[in-house]
Amino acid sequence: MRLKARHLTLLLGIGLAPAAASGAWAQSSPEFEAWLKASKLGAHQTEENWDEITAAAKKEGALTVYSSATTMTAAGEDFAKAYPEIKVQVFPLGSEKTIEKVLSEHQAGIYAVDVVYSGGTQQMVYDLLPNQNIVNYVPAYLKDRIDEKYREPLLTQNIEAFAITYNGEVNTAPPIKNIWELTEPKWKGRFMMKAPIGSATTTTALAAFVEHSDDLDKAYEAYAGKKIELSEGVENAGYEFLHRILANDVVIQSNSGKIAEASGKAGQKTPPITLAPMAYLTRNDTDGYVNVPAYDLMPSGIVTYPNFVGVGGQAPHPNAAKLFIAFMMGSKDLNKDTQLKAPFREGDAGKLLQGMGPFFRIGTFSPRNDVPMPPNAEKWPVVTKWQASPEFVRDNVAKLNDFWLQRAN
Repeated sequence: MRLKARHLTLLLGIGLAPAAASGAWAQSSPEFEAWLKASKLGAHQTEENWDEITAAAKKEGALTVYSSATTMTAAGEDFAKAYPEIKVQVFPLGSEKTIEKVLSEHQAGIYAVDVVYSGGTQQMVYDLLPNQNIVNYVPAYLKDRIDEKYREPLLTQNIEAFAITYNGEVNTAPPIKNIWELTEPKWKGRFMMKAPIGSATTTTALAAFVEHSDDLDKAYEAYAGKKIELSEGVENAGYEFLHRILANDVVIQSNSGKIAEASGKAGQKTPPITLAPMAYLTRNDTDGYVNVPAYDLMPSGIVTYPNFVGVGGQAPHPNAAKLFIAFMMGSKDLNKDTQLKAPFREGDAGKLLQGMGPFFRIGTFSPRNDVPMPPNAEKWPVVTKWQASPEFVRDNVAKLNDFWLQRAN
């Protein structure tokens, strides 16, 4: 097994705070309540005057963002161009270091961050939010354009996806039809994915496999012609799938770009199949890759996860934070019939997409119900997609990590 499992310290250290484990919310301090009231956030968010918010944001003059995504740097640059009066600092830290930095600073009484963005459901929804390290903020004019599950208890800025991906130059058709084929000797050491330990987003994605164990159970019976026999200590087909790909020497890589290159580089004879971020399909155009997502894989070849955004608790620039979050969700003038042409960060498209522009690509989708699909995403509405529910992630992520580490070693 070619596997380099990373340490569990961050996940266990930051993901199991008392509030998260119990579902209880921390008691507000007088300082926090005063900040909420002054910032017109939480229960104090009333009808919004965007001229006033924008003027206040410019007066604040600064914005600090901690982000799990490097793409946020481009969004920050676009925001700074739109609002040159506001000095923007974006720290692309990765999912776990984003959470760690917020927690360590707040524990030290340092309230430096204005906006926090990450895909770690466990940490964002069940740790930072109830402990008031972040506050949910949804621009009032967007509330009827975003399904409640994407705006409560915490706003989803986008929905990102992993896809089972193969080399379209070597394979004129999908090399597998059923996901269980990845456990066969033919694919021993030739299935690659990102390490879940140390990546909250990958852990959330793998949780979907376990939550959809019934689908994997049925898919196995269709594949093998018999009911699945679970290995010792394995409780369902979701865990059994993870157990078997580990036993089949799944190749773990920490860099998503290298995963995309492994399956997608042209000129290979025996490329691997990968579980890769769909956003890297754009490298087919920029880098000459030939990756193809296995849309019709049984029971599913697509796993999604939400990326959340919130205002930092006791943020020093709350109006700039509101303005940035609104910018990240795109203009209120967007609608499903809007015709958007690349480049998406410039011209008319850039004005409408705003902070959504750098994210407007296949594999990253807006939670808004009035935003058109990005290019090459025609199949997205009809393909089978899995996403772990926040409650399932909350209740199972530690168990999943323990299982992975035990079986990987």
